[in-house]
Amino acid sequence: MDLEVIGRHALLFDDDTNASFVNSAAALVEWNSLSIDRYDVRHLLSAPPPRVKRRLSPSRHPDSPSESELDHERYLDLPSPSAEDKQGNGN
Repeated sequence: MDLEVIGRHALLFDDDTNASFVNSAAALVEWNSLSIDRYDVRHLLSAPPPRVKRRLSPSRHPDSPSESELDHERYLDLPSPSAEDKQGNGN
C-alpha cells in the first residue's frame, strides 16, 4: 500500500514577536486548573462535565453486529494479506 502526503507551507504570522506570543504560555487562559487556549470550546463550560461510568461488559442489543462483523466492515477496503504478498513478490 502506498501512502502519499501532500502539504503546503502556510505563514500565519508575518512578525516573529506576535508568533512567539501565540506559542507561549502567556496566551493561555486559566479554566478549572487547566491552561487552555482562549478559543478552546471548554472555555464556554462553567465546569467540567461529570465523568461517565463505563460498564465492564456492555449490554448488546440482540440485533447488533458482532465484533468480527464490525472488523470485516472496518477493513473491507484494505487489500487482503495474500494480495499484498503477491504484489511484494513481483508477481
